Amino acid sequence: MFKVSPLFGDHAILPIGKELRIFGAADEGEVIRAKITAADGTVTGEGAATARDGRFLIHLPQQKLGAGPFTLTLTSDAMTWTASDLLTGWVFMAGGQSNMEWGLWNARGGQEVIKIHDDPNLRYFNVPRVSALDEKGRAAHDAAHWQKIEPHVGGDMSAVAYFFACELRRKVGFPVGIIGCNWGGTSILSWMDEVAMNRCVPAMKAAEEYERSIEGITLEAWQEKQDAFQAEMDEWNGKVAKIKETDPDIEWAEIEKRAGVCPWHPPIGPGSPYRPGQLHRSMVESIVPAALTGILFYQGESDVERAEVYGDLLINLVIRWRELFGDGSLPFYNVQLPMHIDAGAQDDHRWAILRQQQEKAWHALRNSELAVLIDGGEYGNIHPVDKNTPGERLARLFMENFTHHQPEQVWAVRKSTQGNVLTVELTGPVEARRGEPDLFEVAGEDGVYVPAKAELDWNRIHLTAEGVAHPVKARYAWVNYAKVHVFSPYAPHLPLAPFVLED
Repeated sequence: MFKVSPLFGDHAILPIGKELRIFGAADEGEVIRAKITAADGTVTGEGAATARDGRFLIHLPQQKLGAGPFTLTLTSDAMTWTASDLLTGWVFMAGGQSNMEWGLWNARGGQEVIKIHDDPNLRYFNVPRVSALDEKGRAAHDAAHWQKIEPHVGGDMSAVAYFFACELRRKVGFPVGIIGCNWGGTSILSWMDEVAMNRCVPAMKAAEEYERSIEGITLEAWQEKQDAFQAEMDEWNGKVAKIKETDPDIEWAEIEKRAGVCPWHPPIGPGSPYRPGQLHRSMVESIVPAALTGILFYQGESDVERAEVYGDLLINLVIRWRELFGDGSLPFYNVQLPMHIDAGAQDDHRWAILRQQQEKAWHALRNSELAVLIDGGEYGNIHPVDKNTPGERLARLFMENFTHHQPEQVWAVRKSTQGNVLTVELTGPVEARRGEPDLFEVAGEDGVYVPAKAELDWNRIHLTAEGVAHPVKARYAWVNYAKVHVFSPYAPHLPLAPFVLED
């Protein structure tokens, strides 16, 4: 007997331009045959595989756009399985932590959209958020399924991915499928497998430290503590929600004064989603090695304390995911963290460091893009309700690549110094909007940064600072949180990307 991954069940979207890989569980040695049939009855692909180590993988040829809906049929000597209403289009995995997990029903305008949206060619599949593959976790995976966007359906879809998909649907009309694989509060380490972590010293050390810390803790003991923690956390969140209803701008210290100290962090243990590698095992592996059009990623908030090494972690994650998904050039579309600071907190620049590390990974990885969101974010709120902007910017990056269009985002590319003026050259023009250009800094040979006056000169910025006779370094938006005022003069008026120019 065999069991097909629910990723290929009714209403699935199959990626165009990609070899199809159909997989699942089966008895050892069982021969499974697959056939895909177009709407007119034409068989458009056939294949077979013999199960090994309890798994099977069948390769089918690429399918054409618009020939569906397709039917997928798998047979063995013991049984037949069929999935119907399959379409071909673009398929993206939406990975990361809470800002990618954030459901449409909680996003700005989401409740209104959910009531009326109706697009059967936009579909989503949420990988169950389980951290342990016990009986309950396996049952959740078995129950996972594709859903079509229709009125009152889709509130649990990633809002960022939803707006991304809607933008693609508007621009080209192709069917779009989103595979949600995300979990709030998780480090990038949770999504790396052992191979990826062993290639990266900071990840390997973090994993070894975690494993030492949970020695002797059973899964049952952890689950008992986890249940108690979740109940306490839910109660605390309820108190905070009521407080913010009447005082939305309240600072963190006052929140904890009224609601009590936040009970975070969750207990460590063998079943924790925050255990390095855990969500790779319990979530990512369930969709490997599916063919994908690309990966959307919004993560990093939980890694600001290890920001200096985040670039290496991200590079290793992407390289390993490309290996596992069988596509060495699989496009990776990342969201650079927006502005954020807890109300009343001191700016320690940790978010700025992590943004720089995200840019480092972008430069190091081919077929990688970085959606700049430096003009986004909310003071005191790590979960901005505007999910439309990151979704649209991810879609813009994808469409720029699809149409080979000149990128619209403005980046700093080089610097030069003449006397007391340091000039930054950009990839495009900028102008000041909604305020004077600020957040620029320069440093001399001593490396001490001071605020700089900025003169915007189309695709150049001239920086000077009192007391710095010969500036040799420059940076922009080196803060956790601030309002930015420098944008492209052309619609959609993207912000100048943050930069550090020191070499």
